[in-house]
Amino acid sequence: MTKNSWDYIKHLLASAHCEQGSECYKFDIENRQMIVAFMKDYNGLYSTIFVSLGGSPPKAYAILKVCFDEEFELIKEDGELKVSSGFPGKSGDKICINKIKVLDPDLLHYRTVDEVDMAKPVVKLSLKELLSRKDVIVMNAEAIQL
Repeated sequence: MTKNSWDYIKHLLASAHCEQGSECYKFDIENRQMIVAFMKDYNGLYSTIFVSLGGSPPKAYAILKVCFDEEFELIKEDGELKVSSGFPGKSGDKICINKIKVLDPDLLHYRTVDEVDMAKPVVKLSLKELLSRKDVIVMNAEAIQL
């Protein structure tokens, strides 16, 4: 599992729900879906991503904060969905995340994953990877149907 992958996010969620290496953890990794919702800020740019680990009720939650000054919009470029930072000519596949807050199922306990140096991302996640995964449901599908 590479840290710059949605597998890392799923690992954090499964770890919040179950002890790593347990049958529960393995079940979460292999069988549960991640539910993803992109949230816009006051300026209409995506700045926060909510992710939950599927189940009834959801088994764990994560809030991903986009890196400062890297809030984005989603655009279609050459027939592909891309992340655009709003600067001309600056679009791509990666979403820069500088803070991840993982909450357990009861929402009482959380763990924060962040960098001491706020200029460094915790992870850079691929939009293309997210959209190609079979274990992901994007809740606000209008965000990805440009």
